[in-house]
Amino acid sequence: MTTDFWIEKGWGDSIENATFEDVKTAIKETIQMDEEHGAFWVGHLENEYILEVDKDLDLFFVYGQAQEEQLKIKLPSWQDAEHFFKLYFDEEFERLKSEIELRPHSYKRLQNE
Repeated sequence: MTTDFWIEKGWGDSIENATFEDVKTAIKETIQMDEEHGAFWVGHLENEYILEVDKDLDLFFVYGQAQEEQLKIKLPSWQDAEHFFKLYFDEEFERLKSEIELRPHSYKRLQNE
């Protein structure tokens, strides 16, 4: 099966043709990792969006023509992380961005340099 998604893990593993099931596995692995390596990110081959989560449940959504825009939120649970990755794999990128922005207590807009 060919998909438009890839996963890169903080501990060096990567997956081409990634599926949502691969994300669930990456979440389980991230929970077990140490702080230094406890993160993974997912990219799309055709769209300029990247979604990343770290062991502390910080979620980053990177977008823009040169990937110069970045949103960050603190998630309360790994179930929330799964929710956002499900939106990502459903290619609901604008909805994902909107849902992040609707969490005013933990949402930050960051600027990539």
